[in-house]
Amino acid sequence: MKRSLLFFLVFIVICSAAAQTQKKFRFLLITGMGRLQAGHPYSNWHHDHYNQLLADYVRDFAEIRSTTDLSVLHEDSLKRYDLIINNSLFMQPTDAQQKAFFKFIESGKPYFAIHAGHVSFLNTDQYLTMLGGRFINHDDIKTFEVMTCDFWYGWEAESKSYKHPIVRNVDHFKTLDELYLMQFTTADVEVIARAEYHPIMWTRKFGSGNILCLTLGHGEFSQLNPGFKALFVNGVKWLTGTIK
Repeated sequence: MKRSLLFFLVFIVICSAAAQTQKKFRFLLITGMGRLQAGHPYSNWHHDHYNQLLADYVRDFAEIRSTTDLSVLHEDSLKRYDLIINNSLFMQPTDAQQKAFFKFIESGKPYFAIHAGHVSFLNTDQYLTMLGGRFINHDDIKTFEVMTCDFWYGWEAESKSYKHPIVRNVDHFKTLDELYLMQFTTADVEVIARAEYHPIMWTRKFGSGNILCLTLGHGEFSQLNPGFKALFVNGVKWLTGTIK
């Protein structure tokens, strides 16, 4: 009995140590505000960011480095990261930074654009090509329902035969947020969540890398929504191969 108990205690200690030393993913979160030329229709826009909230959501399995300094978009610097997340607004990478950024993704690393990240890097058409669409405008902040399923197109019946792994266990939910209007520039996208028929989450390939886009997340009130948290956490887990 004593030997069995000792073995059990040693087993628990080993498992606990292994869990504590398990390597966490390293995510790079690009955030902050860039500047537009005076007279641009969006030049008076401002955006707050809640980077610590996103970091808290993934702290059990990942570490997030938040930065407003685009000099991190360098081939040597990017080698240490498993994923780039972008929730910046109007940031404009240099040609060299763009080259390192796109090489990172095309070589097979994943990319996650969240909310304002769809209205950034606007000085490069390749970024819009990578996302598969461009931001047109958004409604005023309002409450709407997010539908997480394989969607119908108006007159067709909803199919429940397939749900993407990100939304497989996420029910429809209501949220208070900005509803983005996006114009797709390619048919090579898989929409996995909609609101009022507008796509609010989709994925596609860019080179060998997986691209994931989520238009939700305007304010702290929206990022605190359990539905947003589920989409964000499941999204990074899918991008890093944790769920399939």
